Amino acid sequence: MRIRGNNTLFFILELISGILVFVLTLSFGDIGLLGLILFFAGLIATRDVPDEREMALLFKATALHAACLGAIMAIIYFKFPGYNWFHGFISFGLITRGILGVVHFLKV
Repeated sequence: MRIRGNNTLFFILELISGILVFVLTLSFGDIGLLGLILFFAGLIATRDVPDEREMALLFKATALHAACLGAIMAIIYFKFPGYNWFHGFISFGLITRGILGVVHFLKV
């Protein structure tokens, strides 16, 4: 399995780091943001220059991610007003983009 340019592996690492950040920020507060280290390590290890097909899939995953994240942030605003917005934005952003990216790249 190649690591450079493997977008499925990147989105799986993004999903795992999003879950990790969510759990750590609930448990430890701002210190839980250190869970982003896994995301940045995956970003460094797997990024390569994408071709046109990969770019189209990345744009599609990012557009759907923005719509889902907006809905999730609205739910957090109305149902959980005491939850930290920054932690929610980071963790649910990584989780939704990870799920959508894995779905798009495994579907092809």
